Amino acid sequence: MTTVCYRPEGLDQLEAQTNFTKRELQVLYRGFKNECPSGVVNEETFKQIYAQFFPHGDASMYAHYLFNAFDTAQTGSVKFEGFVMALSTLLRGTVHEKLRWTFNLYDINKDGYINKEEMMDIVKAIYDMMGKYTYPVLKQDAPRLHVEVFFQKMDKNKDGVVTLDEFIESCQEDDNIMRSLQLFENVM
Repeated sequence: MTTVCYRPEGLDQLEAQTNFTKRELQVLYRGFKNECPSGVVNEETFKQIYAQFFPHGDASMYAHYLFNAFDTAQTGSVKFEGFVMALSTLLRGTVHEKLRWTFNLYDINKDGYINKEEMMDIVKAIYDMMGKYTYPVLKQDAPRLHVEVFFQKMDKNKDGVVTLDEFIESCQEDDNIMRSLQLFENVM
C-alpha cells in the first residue's frame, strides 16, 4: 500500500496569507512533517501529539474540540496550510481575530451561539486535561461554577446563549482575558 503525501502550496502564498515570515514557515513545516510525514494530520494523531503536553491529565476531549476548530472544512484532517492559518491567528492575529477563533472553538455545534452545555463540555475537557493533581485542588463542582460565572459575565441580554458580539465585548472588558491573549505573541 502506498501513502500519498501532501505538499503545501508555495511558501510565498502562505507568507502573504499569514503573519509568519518565510523562515518561520519553513521551521513550522519541518516540525509538522516530522510529526505528520504524510503532510496531513488526522484527529487521532492530533490527540496523540497533544497528549504529550498534558501527561498528568486526559487531553483527548479538549484535543477533539481543538482539532475541530482547526479542521474548518470538517474533512477529518488538517493540512499544513490550515494548521498555519490557525496558528497565525492565535499567535499573531488581532485581538478581534483571536476572540473570533476562540468563540468558534467554544461554539461546538457551529450554530453561532455558545450555550451552557457547550461551555460545560469545553470546561470539563479543560479540567480533565489538567488532571487530578492540580494545585490548589479543585472541587468537584468547579466546572459548573466556572460556567455559571462565565454566563453571568457574558450573557449580556440573559437569553441563555452567548453571541459572538457578547463574547467579544465581555472578553475585551476583562483584563485577565486580554492579558492571556498576549501570552503567546512572541513565541516564534
